[in-house]
Amino acid sequence: MAKPIKKANRTHQQLLAGLIETKPTSWERKTLSKDEEGKAIVNTVKVAHDALRFPLAQNVSEENVERAARRWL
Repeated sequence: MAKPIKKANRTHQQLLAGLIETKPTSWERKTLSKDEEGKAIVNTVKVAHDALRFPLAQNVSEENVERAARRWL
Protein backbone atom coordinates (compact mmCIF):
# COMPACT_ATOMS: atom_id res chain seq x y z
CA MET A 1 0.00 0.00 0.00
CA ALA A 2 1.33 3.43 -0.95
CA LYS A 3 2.03 5.99 1.71
CA PRO A 4 -0.25 9.04 1.73
CA ILE A 5 1.24 12.22 0.33
CA LYS A 6 1.28 15.19 2.65
CA LYS A 7 -0.84 18.01 1.20
CA ALA A 8 -0.60 21.66 2.17
CA ASN A 9 -3.56 22.98 4.13
CA ARG A 10 -5.56 25.44 2.03
CA THR A 11 -6.11 27.75 5.01
CA HIS A 12 -2.37 27.89 5.70
CA GLN A 13 -1.70 28.71 2.04
CA GLN A 14 -4.18 31.59 2.07
CA LEU A 15 -2.81 32.92 5.34
CA LEU A 16 0.77 32.94 4.04
CA ALA A 17 -0.34 34.55 0.78
CA GLY A 18 -2.00 37.35 2.75
CA LEU A 19 1.13 37.91 4.83
CA ILE A 20 3.43 38.37 1.83
CA GLU A 21 1.08 40.06 -0.66
CA THR A 22 2.17 43.58 -1.60
CA LYS A 23 0.64 46.49 -3.47
CA PRO A 24 2.20 49.57 -5.05
CA THR A 25 1.77 52.74 -3.03
CA SER A 26 2.92 56.31 -3.47
CA TRP A 27 2.81 59.56 -1.60
CA GLU A 28 4.09 63.09 -2.08
CA ARG A 29 6.80 64.56 0.11
CA LYS A 30 6.34 68.31 0.36
CA THR A 31 9.01 70.73 1.52
CA LEU A 32 8.99 74.49 1.78
CA SER A 33 11.81 76.61 0.44
CA LYS A 34 12.26 80.27 -0.31
CA ASP A 35 13.15 81.69 -3.68
CA GLU A 36 15.45 84.65 -4.32
CA GLU A 37 12.70 87.16 -3.49
CA GLY A 38 11.86 85.46 -0.17
CA LYS A 39 8.57 83.95 -1.29
CA ALA A 40 7.72 80.47 -0.04
CA ILE A 41 7.72 77.74 -2.68
CA VAL A 42 6.31 74.26 -2.15
CA ASN A 43 8.53 71.55 -3.63
CA THR A 44 6.83 68.19 -4.13
CA VAL A 45 8.57 64.87 -4.73
CA LYS A 46 6.54 61.75 -5.48
CA VAL A 47 7.76 58.69 -3.57
CA ALA A 48 6.68 55.25 -4.79
CA HIS A 49 7.29 51.88 -3.14
CA ASP A 50 5.62 48.54 -2.40
CA ALA A 51 3.74 48.07 0.87
CA LEU A 52 2.05 45.06 2.40
CA ARG A 53 -1.56 44.66 1.28
CA PHE A 54 -2.98 44.02 4.76
CA PRO A 55 -1.93 46.40 7.58
CA LEU A 56 -1.83 43.67 10.26
CA ALA A 57 0.78 41.80 8.21
CA GLN A 58 3.26 44.52 9.22
CA ASN A 59 3.23 43.10 12.75
CA VAL A 60 4.68 39.76 11.59
CA SER A 61 8.41 39.62 10.95
CA GLU A 62 9.80 38.16 7.75
CA GLU A 63 11.61 35.51 9.78
CA ASN A 64 8.35 34.32 11.35
CA VAL A 65 6.64 34.17 7.94
CA GLU A 66 9.48 32.01 6.60
CA ARG A 67 9.34 29.79 9.68
CA ALA A 68 5.59 29.24 9.26
CA ALA A 69 6.02 28.53 5.54
CA ARG A 70 8.64 25.85 6.25
CA ARG A 71 6.42 24.24 8.86
CA TRP A 72 3.14 24.37 6.94
CA LEU A 73 4.15 23.74 3.34
